[in-house]
Amino acid sequence: MAKSSSASGAGNIVLGRYAAALIDVAAKVGVLEAVQKDMASLEASLLNSAEFLSFVESPVHGAIRQKAAVQEVAKAARFQQVTSNFLCVLAGNRRLYSLKSIISAFHREIAKRMGQVDAFVKAAHPLTAEQEKNLAQMLATKTGKTVRLFVEVDQELLGGMIITVGSQMIDDSVKSKLSRMKNSMISNSNQNASLKEVG
Repeated sequence: MAKSSSASGAGNIVLGRYAAALIDVAAKVGVLEAVQKDMASLEASLLNSAEFLSFVESPVHGAIRQKAAVQEVAKAARFQQVTSNFLCVLAGNRRLYSLKSIISAFHREIAKRMGQVDAFVKAAHPLTAEQEKNLAQMLATKTGKTVRLFVEVDQELLGGMIITVGSQMIDDSVKSKLSRMKNSMISNSNQNASLKEVG
């Protein structure tokens, strides 16, 4: 088990290095912002196209075929040459299957370098642009960093929201409050029953 964890850790370091190398090259030639948009576009493609995700993650396709495919994708999407070259390197090194994880590592490294932090929000109802802005400002004040919000609607929360920033979680949902109230009532009921038995 420890061996598997160690291998996973080493793999994450390698993916982080790929992401950092892309950022360094993009920053050096002055196209970092454009490459960020390319990465966001790729991430959306992986999320919305099961066919593209399957092609990227499948070990069946050879490096030459994968290179040709990613070059076509980059050309059609008008990606920066830096992005296209990077995808070809991944294909050539047989690392294209890790593209999703590398994009995540890319976002984390960008956030780290820019003093940003990601906040994942589950809300019972969609937030307005004003609510998102106010929430981001509140979290920025608490963390001392620029905050990127990722909002997901979860109607099972009934009301309120759950906010996760790094390893910290703020659960202010109605569902959680009701659960705590229920547990408190059960606990009090058990205590009263115990006292009656003693009496």
